[in-house]
Amino acid sequence: LGKIHYWLYNKILWHEGILEEILRFAAAKNIPVGEIKDSIYDQYGAPDLRPLEEVIDHQNIHGWLQARIQSVEYRIAAVIIKLTDKYGIKIEDLMQVYEENAKRAAALIDASSSSPKELFGYVFDFMLSGMPCDRVNETVLDAEEEFSWSIVTCIHKEYWNALGGDVNNYYRLQDAWIGSFIHAANPNYSFTHSEDGIRTIKRR
Repeated sequence: LGKIHYWLYNKILWHEGILEEILRFAAAKNIPVGEIKDSIYDQYGAPDLRPLEEVIDHQNIHGWLQARIQSVEYRIAAVIIKLTDKYGIKIEDLMQVYEENAKRAAALIDASSSSPKELFGYVFDFMLSGMPCDRVNETVLDAEEEFSWSIVTCIHKEYWNALGGDVNNYYRLQDAWIGSFIHAANPNYSFTHSEDGIRTIKRR
């Protein structure tokens, strides 16, 4: 196992944590999360949070990691779609869950002297963006005061489309997470998402 495998697995585990926080939020609203979990675990597999070396298929490392990404992506999409469509939970409420999660992530790093590009790197030490070979993000601008990127491959759409959901809700949640993370990690920078799809981390 290499460093990149642990890096990717830690991102998967972080998203398992986000999902648990979403479910705790729903439980506090008296939504039957036990039933929801049983249903999605039956369809997309249950989380297994043991250390990587204990759970991975050493004969098929890439395939195993890909399957774990698919499982957590499907489960997150399924839960969010069910909460918003069936139980009337607003995306804005879930954005707050993501924002609080991002603050906890930011507390784990020291970004006090980071460049915009380094902050971008920290973001995607936590946020899932497929496998490294998927090349999801493309740099638009890499400057001393500003780093911008665009998403050239949407790897989340397949999960949301398969479940009849709107992938734009995923990006609203991700943007909320990034904005909160950047502000908490280094308040000298801000995060914006323009109408043409360009995301920017910029010195204030």
